[in-house]
Amino acid sequence: MHQQEERNPIQLIERWRTNPPGIREITEGELISLLREIEQQRSTNPDGAALDRAEAVVLTRMAAQRMTKRGGVTLAEEWLERAEQLDPTYLTATEYRLQLCFSQLRDHVLANAFPSIRETDNVVTRRRTVEVLSALAASETDDMGKWRTLAAKAVSLATKLKDPQCQAIAAQVEQIYVAREQLLLELKERVQAYAGSLSGVFFSTEMLGQLQDTIRKLAAQHEQKALLLQQDESGEEEEDAGRELSALEQLEGLIGLGEIKLRVRQLAQFLQYQRLREEKGWHMHDQLPLHLVLMGNPGTGKTTLARLMARLYHELGLLEHGQMIEVDRSHLIGAYVGQTEQRVMEAVKQADGGVLFIDEAYSLKRPDSSGSDYGQVAIDTLVAAMTSGEYAGRFVVILAGYPEEMRHFLLANPGLYSRFPETGHFLLPNYSAEELLLIADHVAHRNDFSLTAPAKLALRQRVEKSQVDDTFGNARTVTNIVLDAIFSKGRATAGKDLQWEDYTVLLPEDVAEDVVTTDEPTATERLESLVGLEQVKAELKKIAAFVAVQQERGSLGMPMSPVELHAVFTGNPGTGKTTVAALYAQILKEIGYLKRGHLVQASRADLVAGYVGQTAAHTRRKVREALGGVLFIDEAYSLLGNGERDFGQEAIHTLVEEMTRHEENLVVVLAGYPFEMNQLLTSNPGLLSRFKKYVHFADYTVDELVLILQQAASEAGYQIDSRVIGQIKDKLLAVTESQRLDGNGRFSRNLLQEAMQHQAVRLMAVPKQSWTQELLTTLEWADFAPMLDWIGEEKGTEN
Repeated sequence: MHQQEERNPIQLIERWRTNPPGIREITEGELISLLREIEQQRSTNPDGAALDRAEAVVLTRMAAQRMTKRGGVTLAEEWLERAEQLDPTYLTATEYRLQLCFSQLRDHVLANAFPSIRETDNVVTRRRTVEVLSALAASETDDMGKWRTLAAKAVSLATKLKDPQCQAIAAQVEQIYVAREQLLLELKERVQAYAGSLSGVFFSTEMLGQLQDTIRKLAAQHEQKALLLQQDESGEEEEDAGRELSALEQLEGLIGLGEIKLRVRQLAQFLQYQRLREEKGWHMHDQLPLHLVLMGNPGTGKTTLARLMARLYHELGLLEHGQMIEVDRSHLIGAYVGQTEQRVMEAVKQADGGVLFIDEAYSLKRPDSSGSDYGQVAIDTLVAAMTSGEYAGRFVVILAGYPEEMRHFLLANPGLYSRFPETGHFLLPNYSAEELLLIADHVAHRNDFSLTAPAKLALRQRVEKSQVDDTFGNARTVTNIVLDAIFSKGRATAGKDLQWEDYTVLLPEDVAEDVVTTDEPTATERLESLVGLEQVKAELKKIAAFVAVQQERGSLGMPMSPVELHAVFTGNPGTGKTTVAALYAQILKEIGYLKRGHLVQASRADLVAGYVGQTAAHTRRKVREALGGVLFIDEAYSLLGNGERDFGQEAIHTLVEEMTRHEENLVVVLAGYPFEMNQLLTSNPGLLSRFKKYVHFADYTVDELVLILQQAASEAGYQIDSRVIGQIKDKLLAVTESQRLDGNGRFSRNLLQEAMQHQAVRLMAVPKQSWTQELLTTLEWADFAPMLDWIGEEKGTEN
């Protein structure tokens, strides 16, 4: 029964009447989803009163959130009035309306700085002051009726709530506005009277005294109202108001980064301990290095963390100013001798008392740099500035970049590495999907939007689809998705009758990736349309079905069997291995296994380098390119190579490591002749254990070759008469009686290309005015005969 209540939003909302959620416990998007649920139930639920009660509660919660936001008064008042109309007994809505009235009255500033008229002023100055007083009186009088009405509304709401204290306060505020209207009227009259008394150098002292008395009374009302409407500092929305958070508090408020936060807390605690020791007279001769290395993929918060560390060092008294100067290679490397040293020292000077932040620091010294590249000069100059000279110990260096590249860079520069000990190395992990959704929620919230629950689901699906390799931008990507969704929502409102949710709610269609719909057949349909390959089609169909079933079992919380998708395609050239591999990748994407579904082809030349250390890098680079799709290695056995100085085995070992590392994010297909493929797999146990799928591509029959020829001709806009097809088939059968045709499907396509060229030569003998569409598109036996006769002669010669 309890579970049924949890699934029923109306019963959940009913419990909020006595135990409402806090402002931060539920988002505006979730409340809007509940409003939609209520609206849907109105068409089927006969209990309209229960739905009215529920809607009143939801609108009140929405108004409570909107009241805390800038410019939220109008919507909050609208929702609260609607809530009271739906359920007059729900006094929480009335309480918030009263809070809203008091908040508006508190924010309304009564004029209390009126210009004074001194007896020593000359007539011109007196007249100018009189004009200013008249303008002030007229301006405030125009709005006074609105504020008096608001105060009267507060009295009425407090009366309804039976709150004598609030009722008394509201009544006194109302009396202040009533009295002020009378004083402003009195001010106008006395200003006019005094202005009339100004004649030459004479004026009425009595009138001036009366005018100044009225001004004093008006000025005193400001203080009276402020005392009546003193801010209640216990309100939730006033928590931490007016206080700037420390760097450590801001870091704690960031999403994720649990390990980083712990390490920074420990570092801050030590630095505080060190400062206390020094205050009591104990000093350390060897100072703890403050320089840091921040490693992580794009959007993991490296720059944000660096800025907070700069502030933290300053707050702990370790840096004089705490500013952060951001530079990269373009800011530091010069084009001629001496310019690099100058640029580096200029950056150091700007960072004096703060932090010098070098993004993608490894770009300073490129592995393939020539003698004219001054990257090493920049590194040497920086190290010298950190350890000696005018600025030594007065600034902190923070290096940032990708993890692998940063490690190689530091190891290749011992002088730099020694200044950045391991204790100062921070590895910022990629955000999880849950953390990225929290970031998206935060981005939407700070831009006064909210994500509905279905929108969050759509956003999660888009994020998970994008999390393929190290190029994924983490928080940066999610931020851009939300901002793009807001832009798209505004762009799509042209000529539309806008509802209030159009201004503040992001729906699934706003955040979902644009899907281009086409009438093109699916990969499975294209596989079925291929000529022959019946065993191949059956095997891939079986694989796809198994993957789909296991995914569905996983979504239902059922046990899943391991899915082994790495495959070995064996067969002669031209049997369709590459074509089927591309379709295999797209099929796995269509069933939701692979995120990209693309095919990356590789050969020995793409993976194996000519010197130590580069083969692994080449192989990893190709694997990274294939993530989310299929890596297709043709003639894979060529990796075995020959000789002691061949690095093919290094490529194989690296490939096995990468397959283990990326698991479901990568599918590898090895292709080649059966015997040689068996040699390759048995040469490496790790490789053999990872390939469980073997798909053999048989040679095409003559009938299949002819059918491929017909399909290729049709796709190219040509036609072949059935009589000619018969002649081609007879010729091929005669040839294959003695020996196999080379090329398989490639043979058919080459035959078509030759025939098209022979047809072109044949047509050139016909006057152009006689060319017809039928003549231009028809291939005759004479167009095929030369190549077929040549093949027959070649086979005869071989025999």
